[in-house]
Amino acid sequence: MIIKSQPFTSFKTAISTNQILLIIFSVIISGCYNGRPVNNVFNGAVTKVHDGDSIHVTPSGKKRVIIRLAAIDAPEIQQAHGIQSRDHLRRLIMSKQVTAKCNKLDKYQRHVCVVIHNGRDINLKMLEAGHAWYYERFKDEQPRRDQIAYKKATNTASKKQLGLWQNPGATPPWEFRATQGN
Repeated sequence: MIIKSQPFTSFKTAISTNQILLIIFSVIISGCYNGRPVNNVFNGAVTKVHDGDSIHVTPSGKKRVIIRLAAIDAPEIQQAHGIQSRDHLRRLIMSKQVTAKCNKLDKYQRHVCVVIHNGRDINLKMLEAGHAWYYERFKDEQPRRDQIAYKKATNTASKKQLGLWQNPGATPPWEFRATQGN
């Protein structure tokens, strides 16, 4: 009795197809297909405040993490109130231990996070002090209670003319970046 075996190329193709399907499935399940990490939380010291909405956090014994504060947009450094915004954020958290609760990566591969220090939402504190705009373009990424709190903080700071709201003609950073080609 002679038994014919299947060609080896079919076996290799079957393995390759299965491997490809497994990779695709893994990527979809992990959420990596859309650039969104799944519930990343970083605990560490703030080692740099780049501007009013970008920081570096270095977890103990690990590589630094570049973070963009979620749902706020602070003036660019070269913009009116940019330096004041950055300096206010420095006073709040520079060299301090924070928890960054992240929901995605932005197009620059920064983790987009709500930053917490001593139980306080630092993103919200920036709005309350008038050092950033509420970035409503991304409000659907926030819980409803945060949307309400962030909007209220912005409105209150504007009415009290705090921070950047002292200048009634202040240009939102997204408009400023558009004029700069960014």
